[in-house]
Amino acid sequence: MSVCKLMIKLFFITAINLIFCLSSFAGEDYTLEKIVITGNSSNERTQNYPAETFSSKDIQEKNLNSTPDILRYSSGVDLRYRGTSGVQGDLSIRGSTYEQVAVLIDGIKINDLQTGHHNLDIPLTNMDIEKIAVIKQGSSSFYGAGALSGSINITVKKPLKKSASMEMLGGAHALYGQAFSCAMPGKDASSSFSFEHKTSNGARPNTDFDYETYSYMFNKDWVDNSLDLVAGYQDKDFGADSFYSNLYKEEEEHTNTLFLKTGLDTDLAFYNLKNSIFLRKHNDKFILNRNNPSFSQNTHVTYSYGIHSGVSLPVKYGYLETGFEIARDTIDSTKLGKNTRMNEAYFLGFDPESGNKLEPSLRYRIDHFQNWSYQNSYNAGLGYWLIDDKLKIKSSFSHSFRGPSFTELYYSDAANKGNSDLKVEKSDNYSLGFETNYNNTPIACDVFLRKVKNLIDYTRLTVNDVWQATNLGSVDFKGVDLRAGPLSYTYMEADRSASGFLSKYALDILKHQLMLNLNRDIKIIKIGLHLSYNERKFGETYFIGNVSFSKAFQNKEASIEPFIKIDNFTDTDYSEVAGVIQPGRWIHGGVKINW
Repeated sequence: MSVCKLMIKLFFITAINLIFCLSSFAGEDYTLEKIVITGNSSNERTQNYPAETFSSKDIQEKNLNSTPDILRYSSGVDLRYRGTSGVQGDLSIRGSTYEQVAVLIDGIKINDLQTGHHNLDIPLTNMDIEKIAVIKQGSSSFYGAGALSGSINITVKKPLKKSASMEMLGGAHALYGQAFSCAMPGKDASSSFSFEHKTSNGARPNTDFDYETYSYMFNKDWVDNSLDLVAGYQDKDFGADSFYSNLYKEEEEHTNTLFLKTGLDTDLAFYNLKNSIFLRKHNDKFILNRNNPSFSQNTHVTYSYGIHSGVSLPVKYGYLETGFEIARDTIDSTKLGKNTRMNEAYFLGFDPESGNKLEPSLRYRIDHFQNWSYQNSYNAGLGYWLIDDKLKIKSSFSHSFRGPSFTELYYSDAANKGNSDLKVEKSDNYSLGFETNYNNTPIACDVFLRKVKNLIDYTRLTVNDVWQATNLGSVDFKGVDLRAGPLSYTYMEADRSASGFLSKYALDILKHQLMLNLNRDIKIIKIGLHLSYNERKFGETYFIGNVSFSKAFQNKEASIEPFIKIDNFTDTDYSEVAGVIQPGRWIHGGVKINW
């Protein structure tokens, strides 16, 4: 079946369910009983590792411009935007490159095969998300290649109760947007549909954008089984001034992303079985000069699809998990050619049961690739409660890996050159820390070390040379991550064994990061404040602040919440990616309606 036919069918299914959803508000109110699966939950996976989790409430309270924006609130995470409002950004965890972080939806990896610049093309709206878990350590044993330095796992919200939400906004630079979401549970089945559209002329010439996101979720429960479907589609058109080269101010890009995942969970007293089939398709069309499109164009189409199966068995003190994953990746590109690679993986792990004083966790995974043979990865964590539910010390170790992207392998132009002989990146990751709750203030501290071998980066000897993809050798990243209530501070340093060259990405780390995140009700007004001081090892030092004001009016049937947000209220002149100037003060406002 062609992708076009698949999209047509998906459209009609969505339309029918939307009509059903809207018409059913006059009918009987159903609420699904929530099924709690005790084995292998996100919290259990991360409890011994440096991690943070953001709930649906956190996301809604912060009046975010896009889904990835919530990651700005996580210490040690460096979200470097080229285009605002989620148009395009590079994600780094504790000094990693944008290629070294795995991004997932319900445990299914959506990293782009062409380039990590598209890893945050997430075809979901903020209203679709139950929580986002950030693991700040190599986690290839959980998620395979790509999770060299960490991972972002987005859990999709199940429609447990009947609801509808709408949001409208407008602001400076001709910003205009609207979003809608509807959830309709039934006695045995439930579904939801979401839509978001946003457009702007941009804060500078050739930074305009226009994008749409559609998502659909379906869930059916019977006896001990649960069937689910997650479908998302996103289309982006945007001006890309200096995104990839400072020599061209009139770049333009068009991307669209399709994600499909269906799964069957069987939950019995003696085991929990999860089977999933998934597909991600991504189109990228890049125009070097939008005023002369025929001068230079690149098109890339990538597919990633496969099956994931895992079983969780309750054992003494926790849960034993084992399973396999089979996936196939393909690319058809005017610049990178036609390439395919297969991956088979098998995993085995133990996750501790909550409530024990000593909490050990282990996980092992072996991946086989056509190009790189067998790759081993593993995680080991140990937690100990010095004071029950109040003070915990924890330590962890992991070995992770990442294979080069198709761009790093095969791309070539006047300024950049790939390398088909690149080796697999490997990393040994160490962490030691504690967490406590003092007077209802959560406090945590982690000291970390990441020893990377065969680190992939673009390097050159002089500014007149072409950037060449290469394996740098060994680089050690070390630092400390401290969080105390609304305050967080991260310090990082990088030591490399090789020298005498210029680095394009890998060594431009965020050396000092200090953040304050506050959400407070002052009389009748909700105020959200985000302050961030950033000092880069080789780049800029800057301070930025965002603030929002809102007031909710609520009755038994609905709530209306008008809001105003000021991004970069300090009007700081700064760049997160060299040569790509970020917008100054940007004021916008709107209204949220829930019923």
